Amino acid sequence: MLMRTCVVFFVFIVSKLLIGVNTQLQCKDERNLPVDWFVMYKLPKISQSSNDLIRKGLAYVYMTSNTIIDGWKLSKKSIGLESSIPGRTLEPLYHQNNSILWTLYNDHAPNKTATVKYGHSKGVVIADTHQGFWLIHSVPRYPPAPDHSTDPPLRARKERSVDVKSLSDAGYSYPKTGQLYGQSFLCISVDKDQFDLIGMQLMYNEIITYKNNLPEDLTQQYPVLTKAANRIRIKNAPYNHKTSIQSLSGTEFISFAKSDKWEKDLYDEFVAPQLGADLLAETWVHGPGILPSDCSGTKVMNIKSINFPEANVMFTSLQDHSKWAVSNSANKNHNWVCIGDINRASSQLERGGGTVCLNSQNLWTSYRHIVNDVEACPKKWSRF
Repeated sequence: MLMRTCVVFFVFIVSKLLIGVNTQLQCKDERNLPVDWFVMYKLPKISQSSNDLIRKGLAYVYMTSNTIIDGWKLSKKSIGLESSIPGRTLEPLYHQNNSILWTLYNDHAPNKTATVKYGHSKGVVIADTHQGFWLIHSVPRYPPAPDHSTDPPLRARKERSVDVKSLSDAGYSYPKTGQLYGQSFLCISVDKDQFDLIGMQLMYNEIITYKNNLPEDLTQQYPVLTKAANRIRIKNAPYNHKTSIQSLSGTEFISFAKSDKWEKDLYDEFVAPQLGADLLAETWVHGPGILPSDCSGTKVMNIKSINFPEANVMFTSLQDHSKWAVSNSANKNHNWVCIGDINRASSQLERGGGTVCLNSQNLWTSYRHIVNDVEACPKKWSRF
């Protein structure tokens, strides 16, 4: 009897510990286990693929802080499932009570038309009193807003006039409008002392929030993040800003942000010179005003096509809505991968936005190897 009681007690303790791990506010993998960070690439819809999820535009490849040495892995799950990596990560948004702070921002909110002013930025920040995460992505109309909140969104200003009901949803899903093109994701798990640093970057980015949950105790704990969630903008120069963001495990990420008043290309005028590295950039290439490869000073060259052997797919930048950059060549200090939310286009010079960079040999190798073709430098400059 004593043995049975001990076994039951042991199982109870272990289960409580596992539940505690799985309910931590941080980035998650497909097994619902916490990870320090992850990167993800939603593949474009490719009708010729033998993979059903790729044909539907719901497939993704990923790496986490725990699997980075293995390179890209093609998931067997649809990005629209709650058991997908973003579905697992965003679960607290839909199933926890209103005690946590969260802000959803997107220049093209669910069920709304795209905004052509302020930040060309998309993401989610979720925090409690101890920790949380920052999810940066490129997907319009995503993620759906939960149907609960202590702070109805966009309520105080004329620019905030949004039909709240049209933004609400019962749970996690992925929009049909996001299936056609490729999309990029970066999630960073952070401690409580990082949220106001993130908030400052989001103020420079001029994020357009479409729903918030701002409990009073957490707004007092994170006053700068709260300002960003309430659409407070940077009013004085300088209008660009760089800062270091530390993950929970101490990995350093470099965040670059700009406001619409800076009126310059983020990659060419800020990121590449600050990193001291030539960059290959993958951003949206539809529409007028696409900036050409720039080979004056530190180079920023446009990627033309991507090849993923892991998924047996190749696609052009015309099929891609992701926003990322990788240093052209690597050495000890230039193994850079940057993932963000702004494009290389003249229209983006007058928009806020940013990117977040990580110096990692393994991550760099995986991103650099998928670059298939690059737009050459103008003839007067040296060739790629």
